[in-house]
Amino acid sequence: MEGYKIRYKNSKFSNEKAELDGKSFIHCEFESCIIILERGETEVSGCSFRNCKLMLRGNAYTVGKIIKLFTGKSPLKVLDMEEPLFEKGEPPFQKSINDKQQEIAAPNKNRG
Repeated sequence: MEGYKIRYKNSKFSNEKAELDGKSFIHCEFESCIIILERGETEVSGCSFRNCKLMLRGNAYTVGKIIKLFTGKSPLKVLDMEEPLFEKGEPPFQKSINDKQQEIAAPNKNRG
């Protein structure tokens, strides 16, 4: 877990954009989130994802395209710039995981 300045443990994220790069997530729950990965410089261990969408950008998107070349299909259903982020009728995400960085300093029963 060393090397990550921002760490989440036993945290819950709901209806938000969660950028994983540069952060550590241990035993966290994600529900109805857009999970964004660009460089792959993250630690994710023991987490659960319910009704989430994965958006690959940059290097992660390139790796996803290479996997598709080798397998003939996408390993995961991912969002890319050609697909809309929100389907009709879906409410927009009101917050981003980056908004929570200020909350890290203050202890909270969901974050440790």
